[in-house]
Amino acid sequence: MSKKLFYLIISLLMAGSLVLGACAPKPTPVEEAAPAEEAAPAEEAAPAEEAQAEEVAAEKIPLTLYYMPVTRFYYPSPKEIGEAMAADLANAGFDVQLELAGDWPTYLGLRREGNLDGLYMLGWGGDNGDPDNFLNYFFGFSSADKVGDDPAAWVKSPEKREGWYANTDVAYLLYQASINPDQSAREEMYKQVENMLHDDVARLWVAHNNTPLVFSSAVSGYVPQPVGADYFEGVKVEGSDTFVFGRGGDSVQLDPAVVTDGESFRVTGQVLEPLYQYEPGSTKPIPALAESCTPNENSTEWTCTLRQGVKFHDGTDFNADAVIFNFDRWRFTDNPYHYDSQVFEYYEYMWGGFDDASVITAVEKVDDYTVKFVLSQPLAPFLANLAMDMFAISSPAAIEAAGEDYGLPSNGCVGTGPFKFVEWVEGDHITITPNEDYWGGAPTVDVVFRVIADDSARFLALKAGDIQGLEQAVVEDLAAAEADDALYVLTRPALNTGYLAFSYKIVEFQDVRVREAIAHAINRQGLIDNFYGAYGEVAKTFLPPLIWGYDDTIEDWEYNPELSRQLLAEAGFPDGLSEVTIDPTFVTE
Repeated sequence: MSKKLFYLIISLLMAGSLVLGACAPKPTPVEEAAPAEEAAPAEEAAPAEEAQAEEVAAEKIPLTLYYMPVTRFYYPSPKEIGEAMAADLANAGFDVQLELAGDWPTYLGLRREGNLDGLYMLGWGGDNGDPDNFLNYFFGFSSADKVGDDPAAWVKSPEKREGWYANTDVAYLLYQASINPDQSAREEMYKQVENMLHDDVARLWVAHNNTPLVFSSAVSGYVPQPVGADYFEGVKVEGSDTFVFGRGGDSVQLDPAVVTDGESFRVTGQVLEPLYQYEPGSTKPIPALAESCTPNENSTEWTCTLRQGVKFHDGTDFNADAVIFNFDRWRFTDNPYHYDSQVFEYYEYMWGGFDDASVITAVEKVDDYTVKFVLSQPLAPFLANLAMDMFAISSPAAIEAAGEDYGLPSNGCVGTGPFKFVEWVEGDHITITPNEDYWGGAPTVDVVFRVIADDSARFLALKAGDIQGLEQAVVEDLAAAEADDALYVLTRPALNTGYLAFSYKIVEFQDVRVREAIAHAINRQGLIDNFYGAYGEVAKTFLPPLIWGYDDTIEDWEYNPELSRQLLAEAGFPDGLSEVTIDPTFVTE
């Protein structure tokens, strides 16, 4: 059978089902969708056509729940949480197959390309304290959506988006919020967006976690940050000149411009610095490599005075040329150091796109220590964006020397920060050492980031003295740490959300009743009790309560497996759901 005929028959069989295509403005509930297995060939079909229809009807994939391969602050025990979710879903009529889709970089790559075909676990830790960083990154317009000069005419297509979800109404409201200087007006827009996403069951928000970090009592000076990487420069270890930090997974890359994972930023945040950073323990942007950034009257130009006398770890000067080099590399797709093999995902989403689509239209050199950012329109979270870990400034000389290998284990990264990169043994450890010439004062300890994937093994290593700190222990180990005089617990405020995402390539997930059935099926409070303890709370919105724009009035989905079964039956699945169908709209040649 030809692929074209195959798609045609699938489309006929799915008559009545919503197809989320490039022209669809938003995923709309399907009220009378029938499951594919109930469809039948037309009455007048010839025997050959019946055979073809049978072949098409058999083209199913198992309903799969992909769980994360590493522990993250929003999912402290991902495999076990996945197993608990699968058990809850089975109790509500969903027969789910659990699957581990490779290591962490592979998992993130599959997510980025839209190839986790089912349900999948992921989460988000805020990179700045602005709601735009949570909502616009996932649900806003990308450069490909911006067609013409009239934003009201822009479209939002689902290609390779998070879960292939596309909602133009949400995206346009987020765009309006991003250019509005009035914070109270922006706050109401974000609340409206959260309500729209809730009504659409765009994701199932699972948990916010006040992330616990456990340390030896010999450790002092560690600063947990609500946003991005924690601050290590003040760490001291009694009786030692080395601080070993245990973590659940390795970094993906040490060029922060081309990654999205927290384990990478945890390291780069010690070695590289942005123009602004966040006040210790808060989400307030404060000067770092820039001493100040001042807007013009309508906030379309920002003039930044740079810190003088600062050198990169390779001995080259930090100055206006270095700032321009980095921003030009991120912005221009034809820049010789903007490689096709790399995905500058954060730049595209936080600054509106690449090339002419970027809200930053120019970064101009005023003098050696002054740069001016020219914007196509006001951007309310400009300073908050500027302070994000992924916009830290790397040495131009190091990038030129390493080329496409900059940030890989063989090269590491070169910045101006309090620590210098030493070595990276993949899957085992990364070592950094104090920058004795750091403008803010040199740290006193070497830092080793050691990978210990198993949560319990990581805690045992802490008790044995093999490491001096860790992020995220299981509930039982946290209780033990709290009772142990040789250990103590710090918490990072919950600027994060763990969620369960739907792949909208799945025809059945395009019916809002199926998504609602999943929302009612999972006992999220049970997940909190068993895997987060006193540090977690059930999430009912993407924005955590810490962020302005959070809407506490939204009515959360109740845990009700019987209602799930009822919704499944109404959607045409009275016997439950174990196999699903890929929408042919999303299949490419």
